[in-house]
Amino acid sequence: GAGKPAFVRGLAKGLGFTGEVSSPTFAIVHEYIGGRFPLYHFDMYRVESVDDLYACGFYDYLEDENGVLFLEWSENLEELPENATVITIERLNDTARKFTVEGPFCEV
Repeated sequence: GAGKPAFVRGLAKGLGFTGEVSSPTFAIVHEYIGGRFPLYHFDMYRVESVDDLYACGFYDYLEDENGVLFLEWSENLEELPENATVITIERLNDTARKFTVEGPFCEV
């Protein structure tokens, strides 16, 4: 992998979620409720159309102002929400990853 599962586990832990965290390979979205904010982890790899986004409730999740959405394969979307922070994970070798973070939450 390229570090996504470890990153999502760390994000969930940072939000105070104490349960098990796994990749939504077959479900498109996994919900992690019980931390300071709900975390919604989407795997957009198999999303092929806007209909797929409506079917999995993506736009409903966007309405949750307290929720945090983590989108894998976000490049499969035509456009991201304007307040999205984009994290690019680059594999440097078997054990090293480079994270590049860009977006509104990066401006300090």
